[in-house]
Amino acid sequence: MDAIGGAARAAGSFVYAPHGNVNTGSVHGGQRVHNSSVKEGRPGRREGRVREGPVPEAEVLAATFGFARPDWFDTALKDLEKGPLFLAGRPGSGRRTAALNLLRMSCGEGAQLRALDSVTELDRWQPTDASARGYLMDGLFPSRPLGPGVLGHVRSLLEKTRSRMVIVLPDDAALLRRLEEDLHVRPTVCVPPPPVMVFGSYLEAVVPEQRERERLLSALNPRHDLGDLLVPELVPVEVVELVMAIVAADGDPNALRDLGARLSHRVEREVPHLIAELCEDPDALAFLLAACVYEGLDHRLVREEADRLLKLSDGRLAAVLSGTSPQGVEQAERPNPDFVFRRSLTELLHAIRAVRRTREIRTEGAYAHSVEGVVFVRHRQAEAVLKYVWREYGQLSELLVEWLRDVHRSSELTRPVGRLMGKAAMWGGGRRALRHIQALAESERTTSRLIAATALGIAAEDPVLVAEVRYRLQRWSVAAGFRLRTTVAYACGAEFGLSRPDLALQLLHTLLSGVRGRHDDQAREGDATILLAVRVAITSLFQAGHEEKVFGCLVQWLDAERCDMEQLLSLFGQLLQSPQWFIRKLGDEGTEAGLIIEIIRHALNAESSFDATCAELLRWAEWGRWDETLFRAVENLFIALASSMRFGEFRLFVEMDEKASDGWPGLETARTSLNRWRSGERWEAA
Repeated sequence: MDAIGGAARAAGSFVYAPHGNVNTGSVHGGQRVHNSSVKEGRPGRREGRVREGPVPEAEVLAATFGFARPDWFDTALKDLEKGPLFLAGRPGSGRRTAALNLLRMSCGEGAQLRALDSVTELDRWQPTDASARGYLMDGLFPSRPLGPGVLGHVRSLLEKTRSRMVIVLPDDAALLRRLEEDLHVRPTVCVPPPPVMVFGSYLEAVVPEQRERERLLSALNPRHDLGDLLVPELVPVEVVELVMAIVAADGDPNALRDLGARLSHRVEREVPHLIAELCEDPDALAFLLAACVYEGLDHRLVREEADRLLKLSDGRLAAVLSGTSPQGVEQAERPNPDFVFRRSLTELLHAIRAVRRTREIRTEGAYAHSVEGVVFVRHRQAEAVLKYVWREYGQLSELLVEWLRDVHRSSELTRPVGRLMGKAAMWGGGRRALRHIQALAESERTTSRLIAATALGIAAEDPVLVAEVRYRLQRWSVAAGFRLRTTVAYACGAEFGLSRPDLALQLLHTLLSGVRGRHDDQAREGDATILLAVRVAITSLFQAGHEEKVFGCLVQWLDAERCDMEQLLSLFGQLLQSPQWFIRKLGDEGTEAGLIIEIIRHALNAESSFDATCAELLRWAEWGRWDETLFRAVENLFIALASSMRFGEFRLFVEMDEKASDGWPGLETARTSLNRWRSGERWEAA
């Protein structure tokens, strides 16, 4: 399902065994397995995975010791009383320390605090310890975005238990903007207090007596000035390091002689010079790396590990190759191309006039990751360089195509390559401007076809090429080979189709019509690939704001019966996973509400689409407990479905009766309809 985005999920096996016992390794000791019968009682709602534990009292005391209140602390304390507080900040800013102090101040000294991992599903979370008064959550799970309904659910739980919650977040602009837009909450940014303030507060906590503090600080003069040491870029943990170094000196000026050189925030400036000094000495480089890994261990062990590293390096730690060959022939010494310290990143950036951006957190995909982007100093320098070499050096352009078409399948790699290939079509021009894109579209590699889809969208921005792009896509949509047709589907779900939804839906309809009645195994495999790409493309169009067009076409295709009915109903069930538009129409009982209900009926009464449709409707009902609009939409839907209860509606109501809990919308309608059927008042389901 990530085909359009190009995100490759790690392949692996998994076991799905509800109420089962699975053993994947050797076991020791007594074992017991108990399989409960369904007759023992109605199964409860599936509990989400929750990772929770108490915050040690020692950690809380350590956070409060010498804590310097920042300017925003009192405002955050008031916001914490209204519901979950979102606290964002960069690494080292003291986010967790501030969060623990906020909870301690709000919940009271000695109150029990609990910590939640970011994988906790808040929509299923329930307080497990009645004595807990504060919760600290480290981040949000990226693949489960927090919605208004879930936030309302958490607020009600906190209000009911009279507890507080702080959610610590990375300083990610996109994440914070999404929270403001979707939840209408303004996260608090954790800006640490000035280093001078942190220094004074922590020193006073460590050394309560003023005369003793003055004695310790007097050892700094005249060698060091405290103002020079407390530079603005220091984070709280580095200020604490400075305080402890001064306290450890116990007023001895000689012990503070090299204080500036010993502070950790200054060591990074000296590392490049240290490496440069040792570049001609492989033994010293190996010993440096070994000492860094095994610092504090016996020198003999460090030396042994350094020798082992030097042997494994196979000459890669030598800056210059020997003047004598293995056969004993005299040769001139020359630079070693395999030298691992040959060029530093800083040197390479300087050579191409680029810089490295500040570290940022990105949350695309299943987990968060940090990025330090490489950007040019001059605006649009990258495009200027590529355009020049593409047009001026023909052989280099061929090398670039050969290099880029085998790129690893990842959205952060395929999208830039697709943009380059699309731009190259503009730079080349002529009747064969798209030949390199067609070669990618015909490739056996899915990654190459994804690149071609992106490239077609970029090339179509050129008013000269757009007609040729449209012509090729229309030809490819009826091609014999499945690879070209798959590329068409990818293009319809990418930039080209999102900006031309009518044409994209027309092409997708052609693709759907062409996958019926095939019996050859290879052809069926190709059709399955096309259908998957079509599903992703239609879902992308639907989620991009073209809900009216997509739904209207789906209704027409169902009426025309030119496409496989099961495929269309399965596709509709997938669209239900993006419920906002459906909910709005069902809640307002608009003109489309009747059509939506009718297609839901068809999907429920088709064996191939029942499971997916039923699961989505039950998910709507579960979420509806916390959202008024969704509650009304589900109630309207179930009332309409109950008016003519066939086999599919009957199965849905049975599932609802077994899995739902009190408060779910539609539950009373389902149970009333089932009771009427069981008492003989309704016979349609039979």
